[in-house]
Amino acid sequence: MIVWARVGYGIALLVLPSPLLRLVTGQPATAREQALTRVLGARLLAQAAVTDVRPDAVSVALGAEVDFVHAVSMLAWAAVDRGSRRLTLLSAATAGLFAAAGAAQARRTPAVAHARTGDALATLVRLRRRIAESVARYTLPRSVRAALKT
Repeated sequence: MIVWARVGYGIALLVLPSPLLRLVTGQPATAREQALTRVLGARLLAQAAVTDVRPDAVSVALGAEVDFVHAVSMLAWAAVDRGSRRLTLLSAATAGLFAAAGAAQARRTPAVAHARTGDALATLVRLRRRIAESVARYTLPRSVRAALKT
Protein backbone atom coordinates (compact mmCIF):
# COMPACT_ATOMS: atom_id res chain seq x y z
CA MET A 1 0.00 0.00 0.00
CA ILE A 2 2.77 2.46 0.88
CA VAL A 3 4.39 1.87 -2.51
CA TRP A 4 1.33 3.20 -4.35
CA ALA A 5 1.17 6.27 -2.11
CA ARG A 6 4.87 6.92 -2.70
CA VAL A 7 4.58 6.40 -6.47
CA GLY A 8 1.44 8.54 -6.76
CA TYR A 9 2.93 11.35 -4.70
CA GLY A 10 6.23 11.12 -6.59
CA ILE A 11 4.52 11.31 -9.98
CA ALA A 12 2.37 14.25 -8.85
CA LEU A 13 5.45 16.16 -7.64
CA LEU A 14 7.38 15.34 -10.79
CA VAL A 15 4.63 16.16 -13.28
CA LEU A 16 2.56 18.87 -11.55
CA PRO A 17 4.90 20.87 -9.32
CA SER A 18 3.48 24.31 -10.11
CA PRO A 19 -0.21 23.56 -9.40
CA LEU A 20 0.66 21.65 -6.23
CA LEU A 21 2.90 24.41 -4.93
CA ARG A 22 0.24 27.01 -5.75
CA LEU A 23 -2.33 24.91 -3.86
CA VAL A 24 -0.13 24.89 -0.74
CA THR A 25 1.16 28.47 -0.81
CA GLY A 26 -1.53 30.33 -2.71
CA GLN A 27 1.20 31.98 -4.78
CA PRO A 28 2.88 31.21 -8.10
CA ALA A 29 5.78 28.81 -7.67
CA THR A 30 9.31 30.01 -8.32
CA ALA A 31 11.55 28.12 -10.73
CA ARG A 32 13.66 27.00 -7.75
CA GLU A 33 10.63 25.61 -5.90
CA GLN A 34 9.47 23.78 -9.01
CA ALA A 35 12.92 22.27 -9.58
CA LEU A 36 13.24 21.14 -5.95
CA THR A 37 9.74 19.68 -6.07
CA ARG A 38 10.62 17.71 -9.21
CA VAL A 39 13.82 16.44 -7.59
CA LEU A 40 11.82 15.27 -4.58
CA GLY A 41 9.32 13.53 -6.88
CA ALA A 42 12.14 11.75 -8.71
CA ARG A 43 13.70 10.72 -5.39
CA LEU A 44 10.38 9.25 -4.22
CA LEU A 45 10.02 7.24 -7.44
CA ALA A 46 13.61 5.99 -7.22
CA GLN A 47 13.09 5.04 -3.58
CA ALA A 48 9.92 3.12 -4.46
CA ALA A 49 11.79 1.24 -7.18
CA VAL A 50 14.68 0.37 -4.88
CA THR A 51 12.78 -0.52 -1.72
CA ASP A 52 9.52 -1.94 -3.02
CA VAL A 53 10.59 -4.38 -5.75
CA ARG A 54 10.65 -7.69 -3.87
CA PRO A 55 11.06 -5.87 -0.54
CA ASP A 56 13.07 -7.20 2.36
CA ALA A 57 13.06 -5.84 5.90
CA VAL A 58 16.43 -4.10 5.73
CA SER A 59 15.74 -2.27 2.46
CA VAL A 60 12.34 -1.12 3.69
CA ALA A 61 13.86 0.03 7.00
CA LEU A 62 16.53 2.02 5.17
CA GLY A 63 13.81 3.60 3.01
CA ALA A 64 12.07 4.64 6.22
CA GLU A 65 15.37 6.06 7.45
CA VAL A 66 15.70 8.13 4.27
CA ASP A 67 12.19 9.50 4.86
CA PHE A 68 13.05 10.28 8.48
CA VAL A 69 16.21 12.17 7.46
CA HIS A 70 14.17 14.10 4.90
CA ALA A 71 11.59 15.02 7.56
CA VAL A 72 14.30 16.25 9.96
CA SER A 73 16.02 18.26 7.22
CA MET A 74 12.71 19.94 6.31
CA LEU A 75 12.11 20.85 9.96
CA ALA A 76 15.56 22.44 10.08
CA TRP A 77 14.86 24.30 6.83
CA ALA A 78 11.53 25.54 8.21
CA ALA A 79 13.33 26.91 11.26
CA VAL A 80 15.78 28.86 9.10
CA ASP A 81 13.65 30.01 6.15
CA ARG A 82 10.37 31.67 7.09
CA GLY A 83 9.43 32.25 3.46
CA SER A 84 9.21 28.55 2.68
CA ARG A 85 8.00 27.40 6.09
CA ARG A 86 4.59 26.27 4.88
CA LEU A 87 6.11 24.10 2.13
CA THR A 88 8.87 22.65 4.29
CA LEU A 89 6.53 21.79 7.16
CA LEU A 90 4.16 20.03 4.75
CA SER A 91 7.12 18.16 3.25
CA ALA A 92 8.31 17.23 6.77
CA ALA A 93 4.87 15.96 7.72
CA THR A 94 4.56 13.89 4.56
CA ALA A 95 8.04 12.44 4.96
CA GLY A 96 7.28 11.69 8.59
CA LEU A 97 4.19 9.74 7.56
CA PHE A 98 6.20 7.80 4.99
CA ALA A 99 8.88 7.11 7.62
CA ALA A 100 6.33 5.81 10.14
CA ALA A 101 4.59 3.68 7.52
CA GLY A 102 7.93 2.34 6.28
CA ALA A 103 9.06 1.44 9.80
CA ALA A 104 5.80 -0.43 10.40
CA GLN A 105 6.14 -2.18 7.04
CA ALA A 106 9.75 -3.19 7.81
CA ARG A 107 8.57 -5.04 10.91
CA ARG A 108 6.06 -7.02 8.82
CA THR A 109 8.33 -7.68 5.82
CA PRO A 110 10.32 -10.93 5.60
CA ALA A 111 14.02 -10.58 6.40
CA VAL A 112 14.99 -11.92 2.97
CA ALA A 113 13.14 -11.38 -0.30
CA HIS A 114 12.24 -14.60 -2.08
CA ALA A 115 13.99 -14.73 -5.43
CA ARG A 116 14.66 -17.37 -8.05
CA THR A 117 18.29 -18.25 -8.69
CA GLY A 118 19.64 -17.03 -12.03
CA ASP A 119 16.90 -14.44 -12.53
CA ALA A 120 18.33 -11.00 -13.43
CA LEU A 121 15.90 -9.32 -11.02
CA ALA A 122 16.93 -11.79 -8.31
CA THR A 123 20.56 -10.78 -8.85
CA LEU A 124 19.65 -7.11 -8.43
CA VAL A 125 17.61 -7.93 -5.30
CA ARG A 126 20.59 -9.79 -3.78
CA LEU A 127 22.89 -6.86 -4.63
CA ARG A 128 20.43 -4.39 -3.10
CA ARG A 129 20.27 -6.54 0.05
CA ARG A 130 24.07 -6.62 0.38
CA ILE A 131 24.27 -2.86 -0.01
CA ALA A 132 21.37 -2.33 2.40
CA GLU A 133 22.98 -4.55 5.02
CA SER A 134 26.26 -2.65 4.72
CA VAL A 135 24.52 0.71 5.06
CA ALA A 136 22.36 -0.61 7.93
CA ARG A 137 25.45 -1.68 9.85
CA TYR A 138 26.54 1.97 10.03
CA THR A 139 23.22 3.79 10.23
CA LEU A 140 20.57 1.72 12.01
CA PRO A 141 20.76 1.20 15.78
CA ARG A 142 21.74 -2.33 16.85
CA SER A 143 18.31 -2.92 18.43
CA VAL A 144 16.57 -2.11 15.13
CA ARG A 145 18.93 -4.39 13.19
CA ALA A 146 18.24 -7.19 15.69
CA ALA A 147 14.48 -6.69 15.32
CA LEU A 148 14.88 -6.96 11.54
CA LYS A 149 17.05 -10.07 11.96
CA THR A 150 20.04 -8.72 10.05
